[in-house]
Amino acid sequence: MSSRGFESRWRRGSEGGAVNVRVSVRGASYELGEHAVGYRGAHRFAEKIVSYEMLDDAETWGWGRYFKSDRDRAELAVASARRTLSMTGCAGADVDAVILCAAEFPSSVDCHASYCRVVLETLGLENAFVIGVTLGRCNTLLSAVHLADRLVASGTYDSVLVIVSDRITDEERRFQQFALFSDAAASCLVTAQPGDLAIVATGSALDPSAFDAMGRFSGRLGRVAADGITRRCGVRPDEISVVLPPNLFVPIVRMSEGQSGFRPDQLYLRNIANRGHCFSADPLVNLVDRQHADGTRPGEYVLLTSSVPGSRVSILAQVLDP
Repeated sequence: MSSRGFESRWRRGSEGGAVNVRVSVRGASYELGEHAVGYRGAHRFAEKIVSYEMLDDAETWGWGRYFKSDRDRAELAVASARRTLSMTGCAGADVDAVILCAAEFPSSVDCHASYCRVVLETLGLENAFVIGVTLGRCNTLLSAVHLADRLVASGTYDSVLVIVSDRITDEERRFQQFALFSDAAASCLVTAQPGDLAIVATGSALDPSAFDAMGRFSGRLGRVAADGITRRCGVRPDEISVVLPPNLFVPIVRMSEGQSGFRPDQLYLRNIANRGHCFSADPLVNLVDRQHADGTRPGEYVLLTSSVPGSRVSILAQVLDP
């Protein structure tokens, strides 16, 4: 397998020498809400499609089902992260750092403390340095993975557990003009230990003037992020086997990713109907499902990417020989 595309990632060894670090993503997992609900069950669905001036056509938009949970976000987070630790054979006490992220954290510091206590104590993360990541909206998870990659590549930590968990607390927000939201958590271990998926390069783009809850998705930012990845590792957009985008409605994803330089056949879209929009967890959810359904080929490039108005984050990974 060609090693083209891997960035030079150096850190200090135990004797002060520089050693090359290949950062892997291991144990990718997710946990959905336990209730699968058809799209017409979304709160005020019929009224909203009239208000949004949307054609009542499930195939066009990618409407299918969404997942709703009676559990709180800590329970969802623990369920996913437990699976990650089990899959990787990593004990909680051996995790160097944990990044807890969410599109929206609870509002009070008391709730923050309670959330951290439940997750850390239940998973046995007694030695982990705790980091919180938010503000990225549906880019939050990939921003956290990018941070974890840098922490491992620099030698600061050997293993970083990334956990994201979000759920709808007001059903009025379940069905929106751009997506049908699912309650979900996702997790992975970003590590210097060998794995079957290695991070090759990351890319991002930002337009602060376009930050707006109801703003437009920019294909230009997607192109900038893709060009940045090409400059860093030499991998062009047309060399990427599959693009794992957020599960926004189909026309939005096709337009946004097309403007970013990707062909329709590169886009993984089936989970828009199958899983709904799992906040920022979508790329990891799609990675897991695509691996299970279609398998992977050693050497192929996979792009995890997410966009919100004013921001784009992308992570290029390569499948390694088992």
